[in-house]
This record gives sequence, C-alpha cells and structure tokens, in this order.
Amino acid sequence: MRYQWESVDRLSLGIVGLIALITFIAFFPLMRVIVLALSLAIVLIPYQERLARRISPALSAILITVGVVFTLLVTVILTGTVLYQNMEYLISIISSMIEGFKGAFESDLFLSIPDLGFEEMTNTLLTTIRDTIFSYLMSVPGIGVELILFIGSLYLFVCKGQKIGDDISKGLYGRSRNNITIIWKRVSDTLYSIYIVHFSIAVITFFLALPFFWLLGYDHIIFYSVLCALFALVPFLGPFVILAFLALYALSMGDIRALLLILFIGYPVLSIATDLYLRPVLMGKRVEINPVVIFIGFFGGMAVMGIIGFILGPLLLSLIIGGYQIVINELHAATSQSEAPKA
Repeated sequence: MRYQWESVDRLSLGIVGLIALITFIAFFPLMRVIVLALSLAIVLIPYQERLARRISPALSAILITVGVVFTLLVTVILTGTVLYQNMEYLISIISSMIEGFKGAFESDLFLSIPDLGFEEMTNTLLTTIRDTIFSYLMSVPGIGVELILFIGSLYLFVCKGQKIGDDISKGLYGRSRNNITIIWKRVSDTLYSIYIVHFSIAVITFFLALPFFWLLGYDHIIFYSVLCALFALVPFLGPFVILAFLALYALSMGDIRALLLILFIGYPVLSIATDLYLRPVLMGKRVEINPVVIFIGFFGGMAVMGIIGFILGPLLLSLIIGGYQIVINELHAATSQSEAPKA
C-alpha cells in the first residue's frame, strides 16, 4: 500500500523531527557511547531472540547485557594492566635494540655513529603512552558515567531493537523496503565482521601466541600475546608489526635462532594463517565485504573520529557501497519502466 502524503500531518512530523534534532544536539557529547551501544546491539539482537524463546525477552536482554559488559570490563582492565606493567620492559627492549644496531654498524664500518637522540625520543614516546594509560585509569569517575549510559542504552536496544525494526518495516513498501533491506544487510554484515569475526581472530591469535612465545624463550609471554591480539583486530596488519619488531630485536642481538623461529613459525602461524585463512573462513558467505574496505575504514575512521571511528569508519564506507548498489538498482528500474511498451 502506497503512502497518501496528503493525509499525513506534516506539522506533527516537523515537530517530532525538531525534538529529535534538539535531543541529538543536547546529548552530542555522549553520542559516541550511544552509537557504540547501538552498533553492538545490532549484532546481539539475533542471540537475544534465540534466548527469548526459553525465557522472557526482558530477562534475556538483561543476561546478554550483563555478560557483554562483564566480558568487556575484564578484557579492558586486564589488557590495560598488562600493557602498563610492561612499559619499562618495552623501553629496555627498544634501548637494547638501538645499542645493538649501533654497535654492529660501528664495528663493521669502523665509524663512530653520533648519538642522534633516538633513545631519548623513544623513552619520551613510551613514557607518554604510559602516562596516557595512567590518565585513563585516573578518569574512572567520568568513564563510570559513560559506562552506566552504555549499559542502559545497550539493554534498551537489545530488548526493543527488533520491535523498532518491525515497526519501521511495516511502514515500508515496494522498492523502498528492498532498498532498506540492502542497507540493513550492509549494516549487520559490517558490524558482524567488526565485532564477531575480528574479535574472534584476536582471541584465537592470543592463544596461538602463548605457545609460540614460550618456544621463543622470551620473557613476558602474556605481554607479547596481548600485543599480538590487539594488532590482530586490524585486517592485513595483524601481529605482523609485533613480529617485525621482534625480528629486528633478534637481529640486533644476533639471536639467529629467535629470528628463524619468527620468520618460519611465528609469521606463518600468527599472521598468514589468521589473515589469509581464518578471517575469510569466519566471515564466510554472509559477509560480502572486501577486507580492504574494512582496513581503510579502520584507519580513516580513527584518523578523523578517534576510537569510535574503529566502528563508524568501516560502517560508513560499507553504507556508501550499499548506497551505490541502491542507485544502480533504481536506475535500472527507471530504465526498464521507460522502455516498457505503452498500452
């Protein structure tokens, strides 16, 4: 059934739109938390529907919300603690690497390489990172307010999200419904890729890294495994940065055994296998998104929007591709109608 726009109360719609705009402006500083909760809820709604078949929808939404928040808090606290506690160790590793390369070049070239201040620059950078982590830990009260907002928003979106989607779907017809379906599929597939696939890859990488770093014989196994897991969130890049750093460290120390283990075991298992095999397998046929789009979206989004760009960057690029598909479909439909024989 088509809309009869003449019968729509446009004044009421205008007032509702104005209220929505004022609300958006008023809550804009907290909008990133709401967007994060909404994007996560879109992924969780199918799981909530399955759980709601056995218990009440409200209780299932509560259980899912509590489980997700608990998992996120434990992960963030443990990760931040591991990184902060190992900053001094990382500084010593970089200092040793610089001294190793400097000594090798001086002995081979019989030259005295001047001190260019790299060690001081590195110490300053790492100290800044450590202080930044500490400042985040000190801003717990503000983070607590955002956490409460996130929990409440996540619960409401998980509990009422499907009903909101059904209400919107009932008001659509014909090609409008098809086009919205294309957009919705793009949104759900992209968010599924970000939350489920990439975080699953990070967890798998962490557990694969544990025995590798034990075999490598370096200290701070948990620290290196956490770093590999964090970098595994980004397609293509993955743990390659950490492995390349450790390869340079092994080279500077003359540790050929460690270098060979990194090149022939660490890189194939932690980088190639996860990026070229596990990630495509987990994405499967459901997620029809080129990993390059996700890669560009991650870095471009974080460059212009900060940490929330990790989510919005890939999502917006995916929506542009979906919009392109809608435009092509509409042009084909218009062409078919214009070329149809008139009665």
